[in-house]
Amino acid sequence: MARINFSLSSNQRLLIAFCAALLYLILLPQFFSALKLFYFTPFLIALFYKKTLNTALWAAALCGFIMDLLSSTSHLGIVSLNYVLTTLVLYPQKRHFFADSFSTLPIMTFLFSILSTLLQVILLFLLDTPLHLSFLWFEKDLIVYPLADALYALVGFTLLPIMPRRVEREYFFR
Repeated sequence: MARINFSLSSNQRLLIAFCAALLYLILLPQFFSALKLFYFTPFLIALFYKKTLNTALWAAALCGFIMDLLSSTSHLGIVSLNYVLTTLVLYPQKRHFFADSFSTLPIMTFLFSILSTLLQVILLFLLDTPLHLSFLWFEKDLIVYPLADALYALVGFTLLPIMPRRVEREYFFR
């Protein structure tokens, strides 16, 4: 019996990751409206390992612009700027994590979430937007939400994509 090759190129995988992030952005708030997830972060982290810094910065600007269009913030472009700055800071840190490690995507997503939140506070402060920082904010925005982002990356971009391959190997090609 001949095997069919379903391998995808790197660019095709990245396009699928972008579309998946867009789909999650549309669907997940319907079920988990209390969570503020960084939906495009796993896609951007994947770009860190597949593309150049320049490409990652352009993609971060695009993803941030999409989030800007869908957010209720009155400062258009702030999320885009935030994503670009976060990518600029975090991109060189990829050398500390293996690209093929199971834990890399959740850990880098966790770091992106924390750094992006801190940069957002700085950017809003520079724009004279009143901020109400408290222990509850610290707990939610710097601990709970980054953990939720890491879990989102683990489940949505690491576990779900490998499930069909495991089922196929175990049941169909014995």
